[in-house]
Amino acid sequence: MASKRDFPTKAEIENAVKTVLQKQNAERKLVIELSQQCYGYSAEELKDRSCESLNTRLKSLTGVVINEMLAAGTVVLSEDKVLSLPTPVEEKKALTRTQKRRAARKRAAARANSTPKYPDTPIGKLLDAADKKFEDCKAKKISQKQYLSFLKRSVTAAINEAGGEFFEELSMKLLIAVYGDSVVSNELTAGPDDNGIDGKLSVVDPAGFKETLFFQSKTKLNERAYVSIKVAREFLGVMTAYGATKGILITNSNFHKDTRAFAAKRPELMLIDCARLFELMLKYGVGVKSVDGIYHVDDDMFLNCR
Repeated sequence: MASKRDFPTKAEIENAVKTVLQKQNAERKLVIELSQQCYGYSAEELKDRSCESLNTRLKSLTGVVINEMLAAGTVVLSEDKVLSLPTPVEEKKALTRTQKRRAARKRAAARANSTPKYPDTPIGKLLDAADKKFEDCKAKKISQKQYLSFLKRSVTAAINEAGGEFFEELSMKLLIAVYGDSVVSNELTAGPDDNGIDGKLSVVDPAGFKETLFFQSKTKLNERAYVSIKVAREFLGVMTAYGATKGILITNSNFHKDTRAFAAKRPELMLIDCARLFELMLKYGVGVKSVDGIYHVDDDMFLNCR
């Protein structure tokens, strides 16, 4: 696997995930944690859990790779949210030498004639579609309003495809941007024993008062899904138990009306739905950026390029 100086490739991460699942089936967060032990880093190197840390980047990229493996069928997810390797199936009849050569030539020709801007993955296809709409808007084939509506849906779907670990990192970066210089420390706490807290920030206001903020990120398939009141109640309970002064629930979907009514009576609890999330991403340039005066998905961030 990777040395201490080298960041693991996606192939190495995929092998680490398979190594973990060959030993035991497990829930996503545990698989990610155990996979990190395969990358060749010391416990000291992975100790830092801040937004820009090695630990956070590894978690985020491992989550993206797991999503791609799920899409490709190289890992499967059971109804009780446990990851495992697929059951081996009977091998197809072996190709003849001539058939293999023909197939190889076809693949080589396809590679020679195509240099795609985005990878052939679910998230790559979403980014490719968003990029095409960007070009349409740039050429004034569609209006800014139509484009922003499409971009919002694309970002919502891309967050879901990238996975919960990515969304936790994006949420932390967004909150750091929102609170600016008042943030004195940050930590992504998500893991098998996170007690429902994905991250926390320590913020000092101009008068010198210190506040502890917890946040929880909830990924959903699309913006028509809802986060239930149960999630808000449980999160508020954790906030109270661990002494947080404020809590923020963030989702790429929406909140049920009962959830909104509950939060309205709790001044220490804030809800950020897909619409508000998109507004903040545009305002602070997190996950999107301005290109030629038009907003564009931050491809590097969503593809986890360093």
